[in-house]
Amino acid sequence: MTFTDHEKGLPATGSGAMNAPRLNMYQGAALIIGATIGSGIFTNPGKVVGLVGSTLPSLALWIFGALVASVAALNYAELGSRITLSGGDAPFLDAAFPRPHRFLAIVYSWTRLVLINPGYNASLAYLVGQYLTAAFPGAFGTAESTNRWIGSAVLVLQTLACVPSNHTAGAILTWVAAASVLMLTLFSGTGVAVLVGVAPSARTLDSFSAQHLVAGTTINPGTWASALFKVLWAYDGFSNLASSLSELREPERNIKRATLLGISTVAVLYLIANISFFVVLSFDDMSTLSEGIASQWATKLFGTTGATAVTAAIAVVVFACCYVVLYSASRIAQAQGETRLMFPASWFAAVHPRTGTPLNALAFNLVMSLALVWTPPKGEIFWTIITLVSYPLWVFYGLTALALFVLKRRGPAPEGAVTVPLVAPLFIVAVALFLCIFPFFDADQVVPAALSWAFMAAGIVPYYLLRRNSSS
Repeated sequence: MTFTDHEKGLPATGSGAMNAPRLNMYQGAALIIGATIGSGIFTNPGKVVGLVGSTLPSLALWIFGALVASVAALNYAELGSRITLSGGDAPFLDAAFPRPHRFLAIVYSWTRLVLINPGYNASLAYLVGQYLTAAFPGAFGTAESTNRWIGSAVLVLQTLACVPSNHTAGAILTWVAAASVLMLTLFSGTGVAVLVGVAPSARTLDSFSAQHLVAGTTINPGTWASALFKVLWAYDGFSNLASSLSELREPERNIKRATLLGISTVAVLYLIANISFFVVLSFDDMSTLSEGIASQWATKLFGTTGATAVTAAIAVVVFACCYVVLYSASRIAQAQGETRLMFPASWFAAVHPRTGTPLNALAFNLVMSLALVWTPPKGEIFWTIITLVSYPLWVFYGLTALALFVLKRRGPAPEGAVTVPLVAPLFIVAVALFLCIFPFFDADQVVPAALSWAFMAAGIVPYYLLRRNSSS
């Protein structure tokens, strides 16, 4: 059944050159996998253990994260079936909350373009630099500024790679996902081999001892919220396909299949990877190494040479993930310009007449990403960026889930659309409320949360300009 104008809510987005459907079900799943498997699983497990304080609850949090990602992904599948438009969450918010004058959709678009998407790219690009300097300290040195310069070069090169042809970027999505899955599979498989006794000298069960299994678990809800942010950052990417649905062939049929294939593949690999860390590293190493956990894991198993190879391979995977996210970010920005959700609308909506590439959107994303690479103070640059981005991200995930609840109450989905029970969006709303409220119970999270609210509040400026422009 064709979607009604009421369900669509917005004019169709995209020029024929840019948004002609060309992604099949497997490429749709690849978009989710490629955008998800990146830095999170190689950096965040240790941070989660350190925050939670014990092994079993940290594993339970990763399982819970998989549940949240799966439910959220299926929510997006229904939203995408109802409203087959590119542009991130903006079309969904606009359809459910059109008054006052598309306010939530415009504030979302602003936050997505100036903070969330550039934050993704900046954190991943910076991490490429960090992994390369760790793998080859003799060539690059270990200065933090070197990581910033390498990250900047990555962003510039990947942006330029998107310029010649829109089709070139889409064509490599499947290969990027395949490389990511292969790397994580080898990583996890090695840990499983150690667990079953292939390398008994490297195996440790320290994390599963009575001292660390449950004892020491924190009861601070703010700390739990911080840990859950880290887990869900690693799973983030579940909404990526919904952001580019107008490029998916037969979206009514393929969205659910692609979503389930993509998120289930990631979830299984992540759970095995966590076990791999726990059986190779001691609990003290797990809880203190932070983003250096993968290098230490490789050093213990393979020595210095092996650590160099593994760290370099992770850098390649993160590099590929950064490219997939950058590819999606420019399409979101262009679609938000076409639907007049970002100011100046015509500038963001522009595409190259020959290649169909959104050059202006690419340039804006590059400038904002570079700013986030260089703005954070010395220290934990990577964690500063993702903490700043995670909070508004889940504010809008919660609002988008609420939008689905509103649309479901307003009327049934079109025939043949993916549907979820009413409890599914309410579950995500509850998770989002927990993540938005309890960081204020953790002193380390108060400033990033407040800054995030300031970024979102600044969306009033484009809202006012677009409203004035529309009136005139």
